[in-house]
Amino acid sequence: MLFNWFNSLGVQKKMIMSNLLIIIIPFLVLLTALFGVWGIIRYTNPVAHRQWMMLAPSSIQAQVFQLGLEQINKKLSKESTTVSDILDSSAVLEAQGLDIIILKDKHVVYSTPGLETDNMLADLNSTMKVVELTHYLNWQGNQFTYVNSYGTGLTVYGKGQIPFMAKSMGPESTDKKIVEVAFGLAIVLMLSLIIGIGIYISNRLATYILMPIKDLKQAADDLKSGSVPNIIMVRNHDELGAACEAFNNMQEALFTARKEQADYEERRREMIAGICHDISTPLTSVKGYASGILEGVANTIEKQARYVQQIYDKAGRIEHLVNMLSDFSKLELKQIQYDRHIYALDGVIQEYVVGRHLDENEHISLHEVYDTDHGLVSIDRIQFYRILDNLVSNSIKYRCDDVVQIDITTNTINNGFRFTFSDNGNGVPTEMLPRLFDIFFRTDEARVEVANGNGIGLAIVKQIVEDMDGSIYATHNKNGHGLSIVMEFPRVKE
Repeated sequence: MLFNWFNSLGVQKKMIMSNLLIIIIPFLVLLTALFGVWGIIRYTNPVAHRQWMMLAPSSIQAQVFQLGLEQINKKLSKESTTVSDILDSSAVLEAQGLDIIILKDKHVVYSTPGLETDNMLADLNSTMKVVELTHYLNWQGNQFTYVNSYGTGLTVYGKGQIPFMAKSMGPESTDKKIVEVAFGLAIVLMLSLIIGIGIYISNRLATYILMPIKDLKQAADDLKSGSVPNIIMVRNHDELGAACEAFNNMQEALFTARKEQADYEERRREMIAGICHDISTPLTSVKGYASGILEGVANTIEKQARYVQQIYDKAGRIEHLVNMLSDFSKLELKQIQYDRHIYALDGVIQEYVVGRHLDENEHISLHEVYDTDHGLVSIDRIQFYRILDNLVSNSIKYRCDDVVQIDITTNTINNGFRFTFSDNGNGVPTEMLPRLFDIFFRTDEARVEVANGNGIGLAIVKQIVEDMDGSIYATHNKNGHGLSIVMEFPRVKE
């Protein structure tokens, strides 16, 4: 939950932010450390933190120390100088390691905290031999002794070991060495913290970027090997997340297409086997009848005529099958040119019924309901008649009784018109309805002979309807027995 806001950022923003953090965080750590040291020195008693001054270069501290002595000397020479004025300058010396005592009229008014004043004064008297000495400065090695007074009533005494002195002036103090080691360890710790934060940020960014890439590579390998696609987990809603979602959609589409292709190939193989069988069957009959004529089996004129008629019929079935395959191929390859014009849908259907004498066909009982109010559609009349020929032929072919009941209905829908062609024939099982218009698909009842049920006719019907901007689907007859083919065409404005 802590990084949800980060997850929602784009990859480019994540990289920019990570690079900035790698720069800013070390700067903040260093700045915090410097402000911490400065705060300790600035807002606390400098005498209690003398060790910090040991870290500064010796030459700089020597100059600061001499500057502090000069300031005290100038202030003592003025009669208006107060004890507080001296304290401001003496603090610099105390921070360097010098213990200070300030006397006013020979009375101690200030001493460095923690200092045993009597012992220091006794030690100074022993060293100088003369207490009345007004100016005294002794700097030997890292030992410093200082007395200064101008007869204004103020006297400053200073004594101590100056730890910053160079090694050539004497041995460094143990305190200074300890502080330097501690400071070195602090630097190492700070650098380790900076490096650790940088590594953490880099690893975090690498995780955001590399994990989706690894998932994509694994999914691509699975897709290449033909395995069932695994959905890639979308971790972040950024460019990489969008790429993972797109890849999921792609592999799902590819898997669906592969499955459909496999189903298509299976149906195609079955259909080709059926076509080969049903072409070879009439060819065998043709050869048999022809052989009967040649060998004199048909030894009468009537018998010869019957044999020739059988040869002609069988050849016609083969020709019909070949023509349907050729027609579908041309439709699929867009090699059929449509001559589309605007017609009233009801009028075209009625003209077909009259022209084909459907109401006079002995095998058809026709019922018509037209309700489009002469709505206009853009169609190719010849191809539309071809659709109706195919539907009528199927209804007659798969009828249950000698007479098939055909219902033709038209009505208006939102953006166009619906044309329903129904019969009361054998019908199709529900699970087969979506596949009824697939090329090479046949129900079990139609597998007896390809010429009578080749799985091509309705595929041609669907292709023609869609080429004329329509849609088509199959459903059960409302009466519960038979099949309804429903076509919808867009409305054309007058």
